[in-house]
Amino acid sequence: MTRNNKGEILDKGIILFVCTGNTCRSVMAQALFQKLKDKFAPDLNYQADSAGIRAIEGFPATEETIICMAKQGLDIRAHKAKSIDNKIIKKSSLILIMTQQQQIILKKQFPLSINKIFLFRPFCLRSKRIKNQDIEDPYGKSVLFYENICRQLEDDINKLINRLREE
Repeated sequence: MTRNNKGEILDKGIILFVCTGNTCRSVMAQALFQKLKDKFAPDLNYQADSAGIRAIEGFPATEETIICMAKQGLDIRAHKAKSIDNKIIKKSSLILIMTQQQQIILKKQFPLSINKIFLFRPFCLRSKRIKNQDIEDPYGKSVLFYENICRQLEDDINKLINRLREE
């Protein structure tokens, strides 16, 4: 994300949500961002994308993710996982990572892009002093656990949209 000397964002575009396998958290974040942006800030000049640092290309979203998103009125059955690579990194103006460990990995893997790689929760909440900075991986857990993660993502994405509207 490039800023001018007043701190204003110059190149709005794609927000990339990144998790491990691109079948749970990043998929939910992508779908929720698009839904909430279209509903509350349709003029906001951003689109969402997602990828995984260890994704298996072409894998579908987990059944639990599909169920959670269906409850949100979103059909993500066509989603296919993709791995993060230089092409995706270059086209993204903001990259939001789900865990501190993933952020370390990504910054090492893409050192020329560290200025646009941020930890999801602290970025959305505008604070590095929050207790639970990571979005826990729901993979292999219950639908209820997925729904809790979905609610957390939705709350944080609402704050993210408000932040982006102000910038």
